[in-house]
Amino acid sequence: MGPTPGGLRFIARNMPLLWLIGEAYHVANGQISGLPDELSSSRYDIEAKSEHPVSRDQMMRMLQALLEDRFKLVIRHETKEMKAHVLVVAKGGAKLDENHDGEELAIRKISGNKTSYHNMPMSLFANVLSGAVDDSVMDRTGLNGSYDFTLDYYRGPGGVGVLEGREPAPDPNGPSLYTALRQQLGLSLESRNVPVELLIIDHVEKLSEN
Repeated sequence: MGPTPGGLRFIARNMPLLWLIGEAYHVANGQISGLPDELSSSRYDIEAKSEHPVSRDQMMRMLQALLEDRFKLVIRHETKEMKAHVLVVAKGGAKLDENHDGEELAIRKISGNKTSYHNMPMSLFANVLSGAVDDSVMDRTGLNGSYDFTLDYYRGPGGVGVLEGREPAPDPNGPSLYTALRQQLGLSLESRNVPVELLIIDHVEKLSEN
């Protein structure tokens, strides 16, 4: 899911509505409430084209308009001070390669500990990490592109993550998620008291048209 290089197209494949809303409004999935269960897990494909090249922020505003039109989405925002995980750039800077091939976003398991991420925006990566730490993760990296990278960490007890119960088995000697993010990607996952934007859905309907 995400804009393609050049700023003309937005493509999503088999994406849950919850994730589409989170990406459009730049909030973690855990910050969204009011979406009925039957719609939260429904998956959709989007192929949208702009009339002229636009920035990522402009593309996200266009995605908001699309969701509001097709799903009759009505939302409101509230801000609450609370403890949450935030993803930030670590001291020394990020160690990420920006994607240039424009191929579709992909997450692939390479080995028991290692996963590759292709054409991955940080806002979406924060949502992926929220599953690993079982808490909302907010993107505060300030990195607005999409990136290609590999993350190698132990997903068992103490490493943060869920054992998948299939080969290849994770290596218990691998680094924790927090260590791997810092050393391999130049990112830091921190717990802070921060103002959290909550997105509350007051109205949503099933897809009105193709």
